[in-house]
Amino acid sequence: MLTILGQPCALAQLQRSLRAQRLASTWIFAGPPGTGKFTLATQLAKTKLCDNPQHQQNNNQIPLLPDDFAITLPCNTCESCRAIENNAHPDLHIITKELIRQHDASGTSKGTTLSIAVIRGEITGDPSESKESKIGKRSFRGHGKFFIIDEADLMQTQAQNALLKTLEEPPPDTYLILITASPAELLSTIRSRSQIVLFNELPTDIITQRLMSCPTPLHPDEAALLSRLARSSLGRALRWADDIRLIDEKNAKAAERKAKAATEEEGEEGGVNKFTPGGILAWTHNLTGTLDQLVLAQANASDVATLIAQYAAEYSALALLRDRFTSADRAKRDGIALLLAIAAEWFADRLRQSLNTPHSTPLPSTTAALDPTLIQKLITITRTAEAQIDLNANDKILLAATTTQWEQLLKHT
Repeated sequence: MLTILGQPCALAQLQRSLRAQRLASTWIFAGPPGTGKFTLATQLAKTKLCDNPQHQQNNNQIPLLPDDFAITLPCNTCESCRAIENNAHPDLHIITKELIRQHDASGTSKGTTLSIAVIRGEITGDPSESKESKIGKRSFRGHGKFFIIDEADLMQTQAQNALLKTLEEPPPDTYLILITASPAELLSTIRSRSQIVLFNELPTDIITQRLMSCPTPLHPDEAALLSRLARSSLGRALRWADDIRLIDEKNAKAAERKAKAATEEEGEEGGVNKFTPGGILAWTHNLTGTLDQLVLAQANASDVATLIAQYAAEYSALALLRDRFTSADRAKRDGIALLLAIAAEWFADRLRQSLNTPHSTPLPSTTAALDPTLIQKLITITRTAEAQIDLNANDKILLAATTTQWEQLLKHT
């Protein structure tokens, strides 16, 4: 339980509960995405389910606890610990929205929400459909049971209500951990029955250092830029770094296929690269470069809209590579929202320049300061578009309208 970066308060809270042997039956781990919530939940389960938990003095490993505080750790060698590392422990249940594919008879669900079918099938049971209650069963190894619900805020209201009876009368030695970036989306009756652990945003230097120590480490400047784009989410930054590696692999294989096809005179069509080399780092450089050109009237609204649409399509394709059952449309919209957020940050950097307070890791740009009133209008337009894309607005019309508004405002600078 000492591998979570930048969360001393959460670590201290859980260690106090372990030492007092008063671990709550229901927890809410709340905080920004990618800040270690799921990892710490799994480590808590590993510690509690360990056959031979270890106790040692803190010695400043967790700064908010005294040096002589006895912290509890998993042994990492017993059968239980090894089973958790191999995702095969019978008393640790991970609940995700994607599990709908096992409970949807049609087999077509994309799992965009956490449905009542998942909660009944994986936790509470449903006598009407002969589904047994997994949470009501005895533990296999005798150390209790853990149910970790990822993205718990995506639970439908029916699903949350189905969970309430269990929270009111939890079986002994059974623990539920609800992972969420939006605790307000959970019913107040669930929040009132849960112990809340708050996770902080991670400092960018922690994320930067982690990116520089990856199996394929990033250059310090690239790591710093990716850290800023990730907005305090280590998980998001690591996923994007892995995407860059995946893009290199896919493009290399595409080049091999093209070379082979040319040798065999098969006349295979299509370019060598399906993805832009460099992933989000390249998208950022190219998008901000086009915004520079828009300011100079060397590019127009359709150039920017086309570029955003192209990179959003690549973002969606990468999501499908990670999970072929994901919603391509939802992923494309997420990609558009991401690129709009990058544009908004680029506009904000122009404001920082006008105030002579530049960001420590500025986005690439040749444009200096812009008028603060103009920047505020540009950012408002962009943030409004982000909200609308999340509400399923027509993405082509929205991009055209948003970039046209940018162009019209910038023409009057």
